[in-house]
Amino acid sequence: MNPREELQWFSQKMERELRENDHKGGWQGCSDWFLFQRLLEEAGELAAVLSGAREGNAISEAADIANFAMMIADNIRRASMLTGNLE
Repeated sequence: MNPREELQWFSQKMERELRENDHKGGWQGCSDWFLFQRLLEEAGELAAVLSGAREGNAISEAADIANFAMMIADNIRRASMLTGNLE
């Protein structure tokens, strides 16, 4: 099964955002709660861009939100692999 065109396009935006932030290190040592708080902060940034209250790129902000959701899912996936409880 091939990913949808929209998913391929958006995943490239996500990868670009991740690469631009590689200097910050990975997320594997971050708690899910911390990552969730960052996701909410990014959602606030997207809201500000969409409302016109702040300059910025809505697509980049959306990719940041998706990346934090992916990081949470990846941490849960890795923890599940250790317990044999993978979905």
